[in-house]
Amino acid sequence: MILNKKQNIFILLSVIIMILIIGYIAKFMYDRNAAKEKAAEVAIETMKKEKNVDFVVTDVKIQQLELAGFIRVRGYDKNNKQKKTLRCNK
Repeated sequence: MILNKKQNIFILLSVIIMILIIGYIAKFMYDRNAAKEKAAEVAIETMKKEKNVDFVVTDVKIQQLELAGFIRVRGYDKNNKQKKTLRCNK
């Protein structure tokens, strides 16, 4: 079964579009993870400087909708036995 020229072009364009979409998704996920890692580092430094706490990060969330642009980092004091949750919003 031989495909005509229009079908070949359609298949080629479909493959190119799928590759571009997959590449965009991969870059988006990489950038999001890089932002989370940077936020965790900044939170650890901030808690150390401002509150003199050895901060251990447990959760990092990038906020959506009304809080867009904010990153919430949760964790606890390494030296505290109760492990009360602390937050650092930046």
